[in-house]
Amino acid sequence: MEFRKAYLAALLAVTIVAGCSTSPSSKTRVYETPVVAAPDGLTETPPALTAARSQLASMDADERIASTLSWASSYLNEKQAADANQLLSDLNPEKLNSEQRFTWLLLSGRAQLSQQQTEKTLSLLQQHQEEILQYPAEQQAQLDLLRADALAMKGELLSSLQQRIAAHPLLGDEDQDYNHNMTWQLLMQMPNTELDEAIDSSSGDLRGWLTLAQLYRDPIADLDAQITRLNQWSNQWRSHPAIDNVPQMLDALEKAASQRPSQVAILLPTSGPLKNAGAALQEGIMTAFYQQQKSGHTPTLRFYDSGSDDVLAVYQQAITDGADFILGPLSKDNVATIASQGTLPVTTMALNYIETDNRPDNFFQFGLAPEDEARQIANHAARNGALQAGVLYPEGEWAARVANAFANRWQELGGSVTITRTYQEGPSIGETVKEMLLVSQSQQRGNAVSRFTSLKMDNQPRRRQDMDFLFLLADPNQGRQVKPALNFHYAKNLPVYSTSLIYSGEEDPRRDQDLNGIRFVDMPWILTDDNQALHEAANEQWPDGHGRYERLFAMGIDTYRLQGRLYLLNALSSSELPGVTGRLHMKNQRIVRELNWAVFSSGKAKTLPQTTEAAQNIPRAITSQ
Repeated sequence: MEFRKAYLAALLAVTIVAGCSTSPSSKTRVYETPVVAAPDGLTETPPALTAARSQLASMDADERIASTLSWASSYLNEKQAADANQLLSDLNPEKLNSEQRFTWLLLSGRAQLSQQQTEKTLSLLQQHQEEILQYPAEQQAQLDLLRADALAMKGELLSSLQQRIAAHPLLGDEDQDYNHNMTWQLLMQMPNTELDEAIDSSSGDLRGWLTLAQLYRDPIADLDAQITRLNQWSNQWRSHPAIDNVPQMLDALEKAASQRPSQVAILLPTSGPLKNAGAALQEGIMTAFYQQQKSGHTPTLRFYDSGSDDVLAVYQQAITDGADFILGPLSKDNVATIASQGTLPVTTMALNYIETDNRPDNFFQFGLAPEDEARQIANHAARNGALQAGVLYPEGEWAARVANAFANRWQELGGSVTITRTYQEGPSIGETVKEMLLVSQSQQRGNAVSRFTSLKMDNQPRRRQDMDFLFLLADPNQGRQVKPALNFHYAKNLPVYSTSLIYSGEEDPRRDQDLNGIRFVDMPWILTDDNQALHEAANEQWPDGHGRYERLFAMGIDTYRLQGRLYLLNALSSSELPGVTGRLHMKNQRIVRELNWAVFSSGKAKTLPQTTEAAQNIPRAITSQ
């Protein structure tokens, strides 16, 4: 039970209130895998699948069925989903009675979901749909909830929500707790355009959920206006399933409103080597500022040049001028200088990351850390069941730091790094890739076999087989050399994951054909136009864009948003802000981003369905029930 609760804590960690998430339920139970009693005298589940099958072979039919269902349930609880699936596949559902078939269906579906086999789960339920319709309503609802989980994992969020809300009244208490929380989490991750369209075509409780989510999803809205809108929602939806949670949400918003700054000092370099980066950040901040001015309260902003050597003097001047919140500085050295001062006179959010064990309580950090992207890739690969990774990155200290961030997180998750290689851009990349893939050794083995036998054999060289995927750190030019080399050396089907470095942010289909198949993470601002009003405002004011500083421009937008929402992120450890640089949350006074996924196809970056962290955690919750 404690094991199951530990996984639930991770599953239910997304709670959003107007850019901060607040779980709509204070209960913390996930829906239960049916506890299948073992036959008398056979209470312990064999630890290994082979032993289980050996024992089952000596049983009569009734005992074998009961033991299989019981042991499969135990394997799911012990995170042995593959073993559970194998046992269940040994049963012939036609030989089971109605109650046994229900349990078999539920366990089989959950075992498949825990292995990311969403299509198999949906196909299984569709195959037995006529029979399912004959089950009692409560059992039908449980299987509908299983279908909703599969749809969420597949990225079909609205379909999952429709299924959940229809099934909810028929679920038991614990199933309702789980479903209530998953409904809220999925709502918080829907793209804004999909959310708006869904509201127009929905009714009943679904419309209530969608409008509540829309109320909270606008992180640039005025806090006072959001409080007013929340009260209006409460009056309109008095019997809605989420109504009991509104007082907690109102309290969080009211506290945030009372603590928002009135004068914000922004320390950015307008001189020195970082002045262009500082200019892009400033323009992003002002774009967000002007957008919020249209809807309500905005603080006074004052900009200070932090490009000088004496950042402490600049910082103190901002305090003297009356700042009650400081954004910046930008350079790592200046950030370290501020962080070393002990307790700071006002809340400060630096715009870069440093490693420090002695940070002040009111010192926070936000930036575009590629290390976060590398760690997100490791998390994604682990959820997809990969075990062995290769790592390929360019020579240099910066690239090594990002590669190490990936490797460290990957190993924390139980994965292994089977090969690590660095490369230099140029003609040598092909040889580096060939060496990494051990193609020469394969060729030598094939030649040796040919010399000692007259049999016709397939001597086609092969790449090494101890890599489930490759973590590639490369810019577009480097990637255009690496991926063709992988294709040429028999690794065309090897999954390749990369950071946002691989994408210039501008379409170049002719040249980017060479990147086809590479999956990568990047910020919503680059990959989607989901924030239409902001995109339109930015395009109107900066029609030529910001080139290689476009991501810093987007960071400026989120920097402005964070100054008004930092209290919410810090006060509620499970809160999120749906930013243009990613979904933002706080960890150890550090803003961490979760980015979107895309893949190069026909030379273009194609956004992939955004399977949410909540949905990706479904199999963990299932196997820990």
